Amino acid sequence: MAYWSFFIPFFESIYTKRVRIVGRKRKNSPNMKVYGVPFRVTEMKATTKGQIRWYVSMREPDGSVLHGENVGKLVTAKSIKAEVVIKATESIIRENGERVLEWLRAGRLKEATPELLLLALPEESIERVYGKSDEEHRELVRQVVKLLPPISELQEKMETVTLRAVEKVVAVKEKGSVVKRVLNRLYDEAVSWGIIEENRAKKVLIAVRSEGEKADKNINQRALSLEEMRMLTALCIEGMQTDIRYAAVLLHLTTGVKTGELCGLNIDNLMRYKDAVYIEIGAKSVQNRGKVAEWKPYERESGKVRRIPCTPLAQAALSVLLKPRLEAGAKVDAPLIVGEGGRRWDVLKLRAFEKEVLQKVVPEYAKISRTDVIRTSFEHYCRAVCGMSDGQTQKILGCKAAQTYEEWYADYNSRVALITLCAQLTRFHNLLAKKGDRWKVAMHLHLRVKRGASVKIQTEHGIKIEKW
Repeated sequence: MAYWSFFIPFFESIYTKRVRIVGRKRKNSPNMKVYGVPFRVTEMKATTKGQIRWYVSMREPDGSVLHGENVGKLVTAKSIKAEVVIKATESIIRENGERVLEWLRAGRLKEATPELLLLALPEESIERVYGKSDEEHRELVRQVVKLLPPISELQEKMETVTLRAVEKVVAVKEKGSVVKRVLNRLYDEAVSWGIIEENRAKKVLIAVRSEGEKADKNINQRALSLEEMRMLTALCIEGMQTDIRYAAVLLHLTTGVKTGELCGLNIDNLMRYKDAVYIEIGAKSVQNRGKVAEWKPYERESGKVRRIPCTPLAQAALSVLLKPRLEAGAKVDAPLIVGEGGRRWDVLKLRAFEKEVLQKVVPEYAKISRTDVIRTSFEHYCRAVCGMSDGQTQKILGCKAAQTYEEWYADYNSRVALITLCAQLTRFHNLLAKKGDRWKVAMHLHLRVKRGASVKIQTEHGIKIEKW
């Protein structure tokens, strides 16, 4: 008995400690939920400056401890409800998007809200959802999503609650249409990831237009009128005398290249073959919002590597762009169009400047949703005025030709083809330069004539010949 009396106090102390440990674990259970995901925010030791430090950790849907990397962060904040704490939880959700999506598919997050989708879906899905929406429209989408019920309740009343939320947040009809399209794509992504069964709001989010309405809208947004093109040309010719950015817009207008291809041009892409002057498109500059532009060469087999003839109007733009680069001693593989510090001009800055220029010519340009109106106008006039075939137009634009012959057997990079295309483009460019426009085109002729032969040069605008 004396033996057991010795050990009883010891066993009682072990039992007491075990009870206390269990109690401590209970205190560490989740104390907040962010978009339906459980989190534990624990107060840690204060810093030397007296600031409170918090450890933010994501938990399993049942509240148990979640093991693994990137499931916790240490932040400094005044309270558990501080914005920095919420930002930390959002960052953790993004880093664990795959895991969160698996929980959603399994139905383990009963209180998950649609906002969670914008955090957990992969980047490529989010890009498809937002499309070309600007930051203003994205913020409106986030506000609408906040008003939606939890995902578990959304399926049954999707149409009603979505429309009600859009009407509450968005007052302007045009903005509402954009927001509806984004929400429709968000629901489609949720269906494809197995989070909801069906996008029942599609018929109310996407307005169905007749074929005639679609055609009218496409025509109105696809090309500028000839008079607007003339005004744009005149504005660029006048502006490039003091600002070379106008020369870049004029080159875009006269060649139909993409903005990324225009910014991707190097000096050695300017070429001359006897009587044919052309630019060779072999790369593009790619830039996403908030990121540095990347120069990416095209693969030869892509069909995007091509030569575009330069008419006298396009050559005038090239001369303005090339002159300061040569004066600065730029190498042949250096960028043709540069901005501050001699760096390659950003694609986004070019698009922003083109929008400013277009708004001077077409005040209602803000109503045009297409951002490539210069390129699409070029395409339109290639067919309507230049008389180019579909194959020629597709090739000069760097698109895949619909016909097998045009795609594989027609060589549009040859000297003869370039001369022909240049003559066709000149028909259009002559219409853009009206009589009385104050600009000059210099042409260098190398003539070989037999003894006794004569040469006759005639133009309707007059000509000045300099011999050297």
